[in-house]
Amino acid sequence: MKTGRERIEKDPDQRVQDALRLVFAKFAELQSVRQVHVWLRDEGIALPVKSHDTEGRLIAWKLPLYNTVHNMLTNPVYAGAYAFGRTTSKVIIEEGRKRVRRGLRRPQMEWDVLLKDQHEGYITWSEFERNQQVIANNATGKGSATARGAVRRGGLLLAGLLRCGHCGRKMYVAYGGRAGRYHCEGALVNHGTKRCISFGGLHVDQAVGAAVLGALKPLGIDAATKALEARASETSAAQRQLELALQRARYEAAHARLQYDAVDPANRLVAGELERRWNTALEAVHQIEGEIAALEARRPSPLGEKERDQLMRLGADLDLAWSHPAATSATRKRIVRAALSEIVVGIEGGVIEMVLHWQGGTTPH
Repeated sequence: MKTGRERIEKDPDQRVQDALRLVFAKFAELQSVRQVHVWLRDEGIALPVKSHDTEGRLIAWKLPLYNTVHNMLTNPVYAGAYAFGRTTSKVIIEEGRKRVRRGLRRPQMEWDVLLKDQHEGYITWSEFERNQQVIANNATGKGSATARGAVRRGGLLLAGLLRCGHCGRKMYVAYGGRAGRYHCEGALVNHGTKRCISFGGLHVDQAVGAAVLGALKPLGIDAATKALEARASETSAAQRQLELALQRARYEAAHARLQYDAVDPANRLVAGELERRWNTALEAVHQIEGEIAALEARRPSPLGEKERDQLMRLGADLDLAWSHPAATSATRKRIVRAALSEIVVGIEGGVIEMVLHWQGGTTPH
């Protein structure tokens, strides 16, 4: 935001700062504007949008459009730089009439002005340049990405954890026969063409399970269950945003009540409008509280005492613990979710390719 004398500073609203940081953090993980956009909408995370009314500058919160995310990731202002002349116009002739195409992006070397390190940014300039290279590579088909999902019920191990590497959308599970199948409906839903990808779940589950076991073996079963418990109690990005929104909504409700209490009750026209605003603010508080409660209800439950004891009695042999009858499908899913945050899947030349994204961004040692 701009302050006096056109100085650029971060918005003092903590929710705004957290939302912007989240966009850049997710791009660092997913390496794709499209998948960041899809992830934000899947998680129900709104982004701040400038709005104005008769009282001055306001911030509205809306689920982002693709262009909103793209413009944020390609704007050098978030890297602490001031730039001018990033776009240009071009005159073209269409059907014998002159038309002007505006907003055409210019290469960085052709920008009129570029001043680095002018104010505090959300990322460094080197990170910004790396991001632009990734975005450019993705546009020419040279990029790669990872994705994220949520734990689901059912027999397949990776239900809710996979995202299609071709369209960036979450993958579904279909059960039938000996085992279920993973499939993506993205192309079918959006373009009316055939499904992006579809494959059996048995061998994929086995491959990912083996990778998780290999990563967790040095930790032992005790460390694995502790990691699972920490994951279950972790505050998600969506919940963090909702909690900040709730703080703001409660402040606005309290402010609306103060205004209502301060007005002369005899002034019915004003009192009636202030009461309406107060009620609207209270409704916003109740709505956000309900969204937080629903999010809490969907969070995977931690291991119960009985379930934990059963695993601990199996000893330090994680392979045995994994295959033992006492370790249910739900238990194995939770262990996988404790180790992995996201998996992106693609099919090239008939070969299934998976990129495993580990919790914390690295493979456990």
